[in-house]
Amino acid sequence: MRYLAMILFLLVTAGLVVLAIANFLVNVQLSLFAWQTPPIPLGWLLLLAFFLGALMLYIISVAAAWEEKRTLLNLRVRVHDLERQLATPSVQPTQVSPVPLPATNVPMPGMTGPDISDMTTLH
Repeated sequence: MRYLAMILFLLVTAGLVVLAIANFLVNVQLSLFAWQTPPIPLGWLLLLAFFLGALMLYIISVAAAWEEKRTLLNLRVRVHDLERQLATPSVQPTQVSPVPLPATNVPMPGMTGPDISDMTTLH
């Protein structure tokens, strides 16, 4: 996948360079409301737009990576705390009494009528 991305990047960059070189002799004038630029070669504007877009993508990816790094550090601290809690048990096990619990009949939910649990079966 990494090689495919590199090949695609190189193809787009090569296409942009060819397009920019072909348009260096064409001068354009940009206007934004009342402000106008002096005539600039179109090739320079294409390269500028490409590099500004790449810079914006880089800034966004760095910001996302920084946020993920903070989250990862917080999770590592939490895992370390949980491992330390597992290593030192805070609750001491109690002794279970050897006396059995008394036998009680608990009716099954939804069953009504006489208790037939102690009747012998005829099969």
